[in-house]
Amino acid sequence: MSTTAHESNNPVRRLTADHPGVVKVGRVGWFAKGSVYVVAGVLALLIASKSSGWSSSSTSGTQEASPTGALKTVAHSTGGPLLLTLLAIGMVLYAAWRLVSAALPGDTDAKGWIKRIGFVVSAVIYTSFAVTAFALARSKSSSNQPNGNSTVSKTSGGIMQHTGGRLLIGAVGLVVIGAGIYRIAKAYRHDVNDELDLSGMSSERRRATVWLGIVGEFGRGLGICLIGYFLLRSAMTYDPNQATGLDGALRTLVTKTGGVVVVLAVGVGFVAYGIFCLTTFTHRRLEAP
Repeated sequence: MSTTAHESNNPVRRLTADHPGVVKVGRVGWFAKGSVYVVAGVLALLIASKSSGWSSSSTSGTQEASPTGALKTVAHSTGGPLLLTLLAIGMVLYAAWRLVSAALPGDTDAKGWIKRIGFVVSAVIYTSFAVTAFALARSKSSSNQPNGNSTVSKTSGGIMQHTGGRLLIGAVGLVVIGAGIYRIAKAYRHDVNDELDLSGMSSERRRATVWLGIVGEFGRGLGICLIGYFLLRSAMTYDPNQATGLDGALRTLVTKTGGVVVVLAVGVGFVAYGIFCLTTFTHRRLEAP
């Protein structure tokens, strides 16, 4: 079968061939995503460094270790408003990429629908990050922007005031833990290049890319599981203050025996995933559910 005929029978290939700009623009979103993960990972590592006494700086480890915290850190850097605007645009493009992926023809079984739902949820999350970035770019101070930990606690508290709210928070916690386990399983299976076109890469770079993805997915999965665990614990104890964002989960862990190791794993994983995105954004391809 000729290449032309093959593409005509594949809606994803046909869309890519007819609208190559869609993929090129969407790849910018992956670059923005990678940038945010690298900064968030470094902030997590700073928390571990501070708690272990490796850093004596009074400001080290005080920034919120999360994607929102990463954006606040960028806001304080030279050219912060411009960088935030560029990141916001990139994350909007990434969200659009996810929505396009969710709408593509593909499997209609349970696994296919789960992937579609995951794409839509991802689009919503990164749209919220983009809104935060735009707000920070326009604000003279990042201190008036809500902390991710308090946002989760307040939202959980509001939901648990209603009938069935406690069960809902518990269910959300279980779903989030499931999403984290899914990421860890992807790392275990070395299933990290499903949206990549690795053709043209040397074997050495391909191996390095896969290992970056493995470490990154494991760290992401671990961080997601932590958020889910604290949501579940909040529902079980009926204490909304137990629900927290990634930053709060990491800061709680560093006070526990062996917790620093987990925080280090999350930090290294986030940095690895960020580098994975930054070094592969030109190799991204649309993936049908």
